[in-house]
Amino acid sequence: MEPVLRILENDAGPPEGDLAREERLLREAAADPVLFFYSWRDPVLVLGHGQRDGGLDLGSARDRGITVARRSTGGTGVYHHDDLAVSLILPAEHPWAKGIRPLYDRMTGALAGALGDLGVATTRPAVRQAAAHPRPPLCFADHAVETLLVDGRKCVGCSQARRRSGVLVHAFLLFNDETETTARLFRMAEAEVAALVAPLPLTRESRPLLKAAVKRRLAAAFNLEPVASQLE
Repeated sequence: MEPVLRILENDAGPPEGDLAREERLLREAAADPVLFFYSWRDPVLVLGHGQRDGGLDLGSARDRGITVARRSTGGTGVYHHDDLAVSLILPAEHPWAKGIRPLYDRMTGALAGALGDLGVATTRPAVRQAAAHPRPPLCFADHAVETLLVDGRKCVGCSQARRRSGVLVHAFLLFNDETETTARLFRMAEAEVAALVAPLPLTRESRPLLKAAVKRRLAAAFNLEPVASQLE
């Protein structure tokens, strides 16, 4: 059977199920690359794999009815409210899986191309900014090389997880502008968040077009046929 690019999509949640599915796909990585899209209508505070609670206002999350979850990939936290997550899972022996930076370059390149297809121009920082001490708990406060920017503010962030079986690179695409809630959850000033973070200049109705563009870009990069798969 010819290899394909398997496509999974879920817009219904729950977040714990989607995050567990990511980990399962990573630990059971097969020969076919998998592209997994998901989004959650209800608000979720997602922490990085090894992130501690310092700098976070978890009490505020609880008071606002915001679910707190933890993903497989590293990095720091994101506030997810009807935004878009894109995960690519590869077997460990795949050529793209061999290096951390090259995989980020390929993933952000595909996403930048897909956004460009919809008329959204993005850039990447030329060099990683000096890390703050302590590191901000908000992922979007860190303008690393695995970042896409709109007008100098972060709209896409990426992180990775590596297991013996495979590699997962995860991208978070920001659609909603909820500066006040983000500032409260991450104990930051609203002006600081607004200066660092920008939602994509796209409507929710354009999301299917963006997904189609990402599928097209990655399928072309892999030279594979994209095939929709059922969630398990």
